[in-house]
Amino acid sequence: MQSPRQQLIADTRQWIEQERAWGELLFGSADRRIGGSAQSQTQVKTANSVTSVPPSVSPTLRPSDPLTPGSKASALLSLYDEFKDCVRCPLGLTRIKFVFGVGNPEAEVMFIGEGPGFEEDRRGEPFVGKGGQLLDKMMAAIGLSRQTSAYIANIVKCHPMANPETPEARGNDRPPSPEEVATCSPILLRQIATIRPRFIVTLGSPSTKMILRTKDGITTRRGKFFPFAVDEFYPEKETLFGEIQPEARVEIDVDTRALLRETKVLPTYHPAALLRNPDLKPESWSDLKLLRDALTKGTPNGTPNRI
Repeated sequence: MQSPRQQLIADTRQWIEQERAWGELLFGSADRRIGGSAQSQTQVKTANSVTSVPPSVSPTLRPSDPLTPGSKASALLSLYDEFKDCVRCPLGLTRIKFVFGVGNPEAEVMFIGEGPGFEEDRRGEPFVGKGGQLLDKMMAAIGLSRQTSAYIANIVKCHPMANPETPEARGNDRPPSPEEVATCSPILLRQIATIRPRFIVTLGSPSTKMILRTKDGITTRRGKFFPFAVDEFYPEKETLFGEIQPEARVEIDVDTRALLRETKVLPTYHPAALLRNPDLKPESWSDLKLLRDALTKGTPNGTPNRI
């Protein structure tokens, strides 16, 4: 049996090794940064590769998801069927595919971005372009993946284009308008109420502003946990003059309300911002470590639940 000192040394070594491995996964090894040998670069590439996401049975479910009556998977599939042909706002008239969400319906962590881009509009799955590849690496760095232990969605489900008349043009993205977000938000709110995640990670300013109901930008909000405003998003009484109108109201049961009151929101940078400005990566990595530590806190052997 190890003494307390030996256990402390062993735990410290384990965390140092994890930090080194996670750091290399996100930012590359020293060999890679200084142009190391072909062999060392190949080893790093192999170690850092992320398995491509297999085609899913639907935009929501993995092949192994149970479709038992009353299950989260069944509820999400019903929600998708209800809105897959939605044209309630102009985005529905110009999209190629309705991008609902992907991941494990039982996930404890839900990542929320702003809206589909060029690649997502064609695949029908969120975060599949370069930003999505980086998000996969970010999740893998803390033991998460879209295949098994996370759920990914956007605040709007159709591609907001700067010029809808040129849908084949790349770089034709724009943030969704407040009106588009207000129209589409009930779908996301029903996804959240179905999944009931422990943590919501908002990626970038638009999703952070929507989920935290704030005008503050991402730089002032990132790196801290906030409570999820369940009673504002799911008011128990209809309000004619508040921001949530009766037609957008989402009803939830008492148990769901209690669980969502425990949900914490962690804002961080959008992967696309990290690609544009790599200097933001250390701050993003700091945010990921906050999430990792919160997931492992109080769990057996310091491992996240369901991972």
